[in-house]
Amino acid sequence: MQNENGEKQDRLAIGDGAKPEPPEPDDFTPRYLDAAQLTFTRSEVGTARLEIRQEACYLRVMVRRLMPLSNPDGYISLGADEDSEIGILVNLSELAPESLKIVQEELDKRYFTPTIQKIYRVKEHFGIHEWEVETERGRVTFSVRGLNQNIKQVPPARLFVTDVRGNRYDIPDYRELDLQSYQQIQRHL
Repeated sequence: MQNENGEKQDRLAIGDGAKPEPPEPDDFTPRYLDAAQLTFTRSEVGTARLEIRQEACYLRVMVRRLMPLSNPDGYISLGADEDSEIGILVNLSELAPESLKIVQEELDKRYFTPTIQKIYRVKEHFGIHEWEVETERGRVTFSVRGLNQNIKQVPPARLFVTDVRGNRYDIPDYRELDLQSYQQIQRHL
């Protein structure tokens, strides 16, 4: 039934014994998942697969942190794709060990963020800054376009640098870098 404004209204039948239908869930109400009901496996092609006991099976699951800095092991969003959320897992540690391993692998792939330990040089060419750095995985050279948009500072002194390919690099505290690295940061920020 619609009112005079054209809005849909729920109609309750009085006295005829009919039960009102439950309201449809809106897109903004989060669904919290029970870890005991979840089983993660790998498909034949290696993607993460999720079975919610006695409900559904998702052949490809996207795993994202809702609070990647403040609570990286809590509030994990599980999605059927980039745009549709299945639900939220509040605490990773409640998963069975096999499922936890798969979720951790997926998070590690998604949030691979090498830590910059030393900056050898930052050189600018026509608005693109080429960085040559040392990470815990070795020496790397990458390019950053638009420093203001692609270097995020998290107070007091943490920096996240995003290169032109979308890869992220972490500098946990630029004040703790060696003098040469610190001067490179100061000169280009």
